[in-house]
Amino acid sequence: MRTRPSWPALLFVTLLSSVGCRQARQDSRHHVVFLYPIEDDRPMVEGLIRQFGALHPDIDLEVRAVPGNQYQAKIKTLVAAGEPPDVFVCGDVTFPYLRPFVADLSDLCLRDAKEIDFADYYPAVSRAFTVGRRVYFLPQSFNVSLLYYNKKLFRQSNEPLPSANWTWADYADAGRRLTKRGSDGRVVTWGSTITTGWWGEWLTLVHGAGGDFFNKSVTVCTLDTPQALTGLTFYRDKIYRNGFAPAPGEGASTGFRSNTFAMEFGGHTGNWKSYRQIPDLDWDIEALPKGPAGRRGGELSLSAMGISKKSREREAAWQFVKFMSGKVAIEAFARFGYPAVRRSVAAMPFYALQPPLNKPALEVAMESAEPDPDAPDFMEIALDLVQPEIDEMLSEGLQTQAAARRATRSADAFLKTQVSRGGP
Repeated sequence: MRTRPSWPALLFVTLLSSVGCRQARQDSRHHVVFLYPIEDDRPMVEGLIRQFGALHPDIDLEVRAVPGNQYQAKIKTLVAAGEPPDVFVCGDVTFPYLRPFVADLSDLCLRDAKEIDFADYYPAVSRAFTVGRRVYFLPQSFNVSLLYYNKKLFRQSNEPLPSANWTWADYADAGRRLTKRGSDGRVVTWGSTITTGWWGEWLTLVHGAGGDFFNKSVTVCTLDTPQALTGLTFYRDKIYRNGFAPAPGEGASTGFRSNTFAMEFGGHTGNWKSYRQIPDLDWDIEALPKGPAGRRGGELSLSAMGISKKSREREAAWQFVKFMSGKVAIEAFARFGYPAVRRSVAAMPFYALQPPLNKPALEVAMESAEPDPDAPDFMEIALDLVQPEIDEMLSEGLQTQAAARRATRSADAFLKTQVSRGGP
């Protein structure tokens, strides 16, 4: 769903799917290049590619697989060089940058509306892949910010389980009570994790307090406003004031998987599969607690597929994108461990039996989730300019206001540079 960009020279691994070999390619009527990031779901994805090949023997699909942490750099490099693949993995987070290069699929969606069955997607998912009433990509999976909790640790402390009515105060109160120390004074069970290294938690808290990353025109960073500072302060206070989350470098390195954290705020749905593989991890989910602005603040992000404007095989590429967002593919993604983007798959018996069991919380979370900023350079600004200041706020005890001020200045300086160059 979300990988940090990496900018070294890239090793480009090219794999040919079973759809056809070199000889078949010479005779094939339609040659489609598909670029995707290698993750632990690779066998499942390649299995779907084989199914597609059996259904469309006239389409020769060349699969180019790139290590996940190098994917963002690779797609940007190919786009900048004017050599984009026909089909590539994208989504709402990367779309602002890729917008000039992604084909508008609205006409194809209208033509094949019955086959696609848009009503089968969750409404929040449909809104996320509809940009200005136009469709540029179709989804395979999604992440939505949730509160994860360890039922065993709650039971051991006789704590009521989290509810959809929780506020930040409820979360903090439970976190403090669930933090347990051993006879030597060391913490043996933390009330909650704290997510570091990316915006997944702290920006959620900024939103929950009524703040935002940018102003509406994306010309000024607003992380130093009173509302944003409220969210960032709550984030920092989990460690330094309330003491129910570990400072960087403390706590089990495996986080929520370790069975030593009672809660995880804003956890990623991409972790479902690994959580299910830990026999004694008894876990479930709830919608995020509401902040002082009455907002939950969580983000909804999609992993999806788009088609290049430059593709000479638009129809063949569309057949593949359509298949990878169809019910057969979405069921495969759900069986692998991702939340289902289609209601029909979510209604299948196997899905209800897989943890987490409180899947209605997904819909509550989705309906209140907020998109990431619609800015081409959001990821770079967030990770390369803002995140170092946030990290120092946690690791070095830097005061929230100072960290926010420094982060805002860095972001604003970058934005001014982009405007002077004719950017957004």
